[in-house]
Amino acid sequence: QAPPTPGSSHCPPTGSRVPTAGTRVRAPRLKQAMALRLAALRRFCSKPVPLGLESANSAKASVKQFSESVKNFSFSSYFEEKYFWGEANVGPFFLLLLFTPTIYRSFKDFYWTRQLRKLNTEEIISDRY
Repeated sequence: QAPPTPGSSHCPPTGSRVPTAGTRVRAPRLKQAMALRLAALRRFCSKPVPLGLESANSAKASVKQFSESVKNFSFSSYFEEKYFWGEANVGPFFLLLLFTPTIYRSFKDFYWTRQLRKLNTEEIISDRY
């Protein structure tokens, strides 16, 4: 019988190590996956900022920016016709308008369920004593 040729299923490809007892061969896929995981992790890390300076994407800065936008909000300028239809982000307004009946019904059901449960408990206690 002829010896196996490189590339056949009986012989490991050229340049690869043959595992011996007690050794472990890591697959190149595992190293590649770890490298990709590290690259993804570094993408989410923020760039270093010198001490005493506030980074642009810090939580404090975003909260401060949000509070400023809430303070500067004006109903009269938002609902002014030209701004409302031309420039304003009207998605949240129409979503609120669309879901108001559902939200109202949910709060109403929550309230009355709580009140009637409380009443039921009181009646059970008064019937016992």
